Amino acid sequence: MLGAIFSIVTYGAYPNDNIDDTDAVKLAINKAIEAGQNNIVLFQAGTYNFKSVIGIYNAHKLTVMGQGMQQTLLLGNAPAAMFQPLNCRELTITALSIDFDPLPFTAGYVVSVNPTYLDVQIVSPHKADIDRKVSAILRYNPTMMRPAFGPDTYEIYQDPPSDRNTSLVSNDILRIPLKNPTKFVIGDPIVARYSHNRHAIDAQDVTDLNIHYVTIYTSWLMGLVAMRAKGLNINNYHVMPRSGRWMSTPVDCMHFSDCRNYINITDSKCVAQGDDGLNVHAFYLQVTQIISSTSLILREYNWPDVLNVGAGTRMEFSSSQQPFTVYTAATVVSTSIQGPNARVFVFTGPIFANVGDWVSVADTPVLTVRNLTVANNRARGVLLKTRRVQITNSLFIGTSGPAVLFEPSLDWHESVAAQDVKLLQNVYINCNEGIARQGGVISFAPFPPQLNRIFYDVIIQSSTFLFGPYTEGLLQSINAANVYIRGNYIATNSSAALVTICNSLNICAHNNTFVNNRFSVNSYIYDTRSPCREELSDLIGLSTSGFDSHFAPPVMATKAGVQPYDHQNYTHSFNTMDLSHILSLSNMIG
Repeated sequence: MLGAIFSIVTYGAYPNDNIDDTDAVKLAINKAIEAGQNNIVLFQAGTYNFKSVIGIYNAHKLTVMGQGMQQTLLLGNAPAAMFQPLNCRELTITALSIDFDPLPFTAGYVVSVNPTYLDVQIVSPHKADIDRKVSAILRYNPTMMRPAFGPDTYEIYQDPPSDRNTSLVSNDILRIPLKNPTKFVIGDPIVARYSHNRHAIDAQDVTDLNIHYVTIYTSWLMGLVAMRAKGLNINNYHVMPRSGRWMSTPVDCMHFSDCRNYINITDSKCVAQGDDGLNVHAFYLQVTQIISSTSLILREYNWPDVLNVGAGTRMEFSSSQQPFTVYTAATVVSTSIQGPNARVFVFTGPIFANVGDWVSVADTPVLTVRNLTVANNRARGVLLKTRRVQITNSLFIGTSGPAVLFEPSLDWHESVAAQDVKLLQNVYINCNEGIARQGGVISFAPFPPQLNRIFYDVIIQSSTFLFGPYTEGLLQSINAANVYIRGNYIATNSSAALVTICNSLNICAHNNTFVNNRFSVNSYIYDTRSPCREELSDLIGLSTSGFDSHFAPPVMATKAGVQPYDHQNYTHSFNTMDLSHILSLSNMIG
C-alpha cells in the first residue's frame, strides 16, 4: 500500500538556488517517518546544496527519491556524509546523484621538488585548494586514466599528515607539504588526497537497505558503507569520476562490514576510486580475560562500535596459533561495556577459550554479484573476507591489485576465510599491475600465511583473462583447497607462471585455452617464501594438458555488459596486448 508523498519543496528546499537545504530535507524526512510506513520523500529535478549530513533514523518502509541520476544532484559543500541511515528497515534511496564541492582531492603535474614540499601545476577541473592537509599522494597515468602501473608505480601516505597545510605559490600552482622526502620527480602526474573520513552514504544497523539508480561522483572517503546491515540490495549503483576528474571516491566504492543475511549487487560500476571496488568483511576481536567458561572480555582493534554485535549473534573462535581456523562457536546472550575498547560478552554455553584467541561474527552474508564493473582503481577489484560468494558476468579492468582478493588479515583485524566461491563468466583485463599487485589476478592470500588450509571449494570457470604487460599470474593459491580452474581463456605475453602455490591442496585445471605468443610458461610454481613449504601442498593437477584447449574467449566486454563472445565484434588483438583496443573498452564503461 502506497503512503504519502513528502515533497521537499513543501519544507523549503528549492533546487538551483545555492542555499543550504540540509534542515529542510531533514524536516521532510522526519515528517515522513512520523507519518508511518510506505511514504516517499521526493526531490524535484535540479541541484540541492548541503553543509551537513542528512540523518535518517528509525525509518520503516521509507523511500527517498529523486527524478533520476541525471536530473537530481545532491551537492555537499562540506566534508560530511550525505545520508546517514541508522536503525532503519526497508529503506530505499533511489534516482539521484551525489557530488561534493570542494573536492576531497586535487591533481596535476609536479613542477618543483623539495625534501619538504612538492609544487604541483593543478589541472582543471581540479582546484588549487589552500589550507588543506594532504594524507596521500599517488602517481597517475593520464593517458590510460588510471593510477600509475608497472615501473611507474609509486605512492606515499602521510599519517598523520604534515602539520603544514597546502598553500598557493602562484596561479594554479599548489604547494603540498611533505613529512619526508619522496621519489616524486618533476613532470610526475599525481593525485593528492586530503584528510577526512566521511562516507557519502553511511548506514548502520539497517535491515533490507535498497540503493537503486544512484550515482556517486565523489565523497570525502568511501561511497557506500554499511555496518551490521541485515540485507543489502544494490542495483544500478555507480561510482565514477565527473567532468574529467582523475579520481572518484578517495577510498572504496562499497564497503560492508559485519553484515548479515545477504548482499546482492547487480548492474553497477566502480570506476577510478582510490581503493577497492568492493570490500566485504567481519572483524576480529580478541580474548583478553576469561571470567568464566561462558563469560569473556573481548577487545577491538578497529573502533569501539564493532563490539556492538547484538544479542543472539553467533560468534566463532580461532586460536592464536591458527587464527583463521574455527574451533568452536557460541551465541551471545548479552554484552556490557568494559572500558573504551572492550566489552564483557556472556554466551549461552561454555567455550573453553584461551587468552589471545580470536573471535568473529559467524553469521556472514551470502554475497551475490552480477554485472559489476570495477575499472582503473588504485587497489583491488573486490576484497573479500566472507563466505558463500558468487560473482558472475562482471568486468575487471585496470585494477591496481588482484581483480579478486580473499585476505583475512590480522594486520587489519578483519575476517573471515572464504568458502564456497564461484567466479563464473567474468572478464579480467590488465589487472594486478599496480601499487597493490600480488601473486595473481585472483588471489587467496591470508595475512599472515598459515601452515594449513583455510579456503575451500572454489570454482573459476568460463571466464576471459587478458593479461597486461605487468600482470602477475592467473591465481595465487595460499592455504586453499579444492580449487577448480576450467573452461577459461587466458592470453598473456608474460613469462610468469600461471599459478603460484603455497600450502594448498587439490588445485586442478581442465579444458582451458592458454595463448602466449612470446614465452613458454610454467603452469604452476611453488612459492618459496616462509612459511610456504612444498611438502604441505598435494594433489596439484595443473599439467599443461589442462591449458591446451583451442576455443575463443567464452565471454567479452560490451557496452551492454559482459556477453558471450561474438567473433564479428572482436579480434584477437588482445593476444598481442593492443592497448588502444583495451583503452576503448575502458572508455566505454564511463
